[in-house]
Amino acid sequence: MVDVGERLLQQFMKWKLGYAGHIMRGSSGPLLQLPLEEKIEGKRGQGRPRRNSMDDVKKWSGSTSNGDTKRKAENREEWRDMVANLRTDDGT
Repeated sequence: MVDVGERLLQQFMKWKLGYAGHIMRGSSGPLLQLPLEEKIEGKRGQGRPRRNSMDDVKKWSGSTSNGDTKRKAENREEWRDMVANLRTDDGT
């Protein structure tokens, strides 16, 4: 039996990938793509770079770049199948 923590993690991964696919396809307009694609200008403090949403999305979808992830998300049926068959052991 799968424990509650693993089920929650798997559900969170599916939500995050589903939302990222929606945004990358441009279904919600170009304004929401800016933070996801890291096109925000300005300075950031020194130190280790922060993790961003696209790091997880690339890792979980098996992509190597933001452009590759966006091309995968454009095929809605394949993206939906990938999200439905996502496993936590692949993404953690």
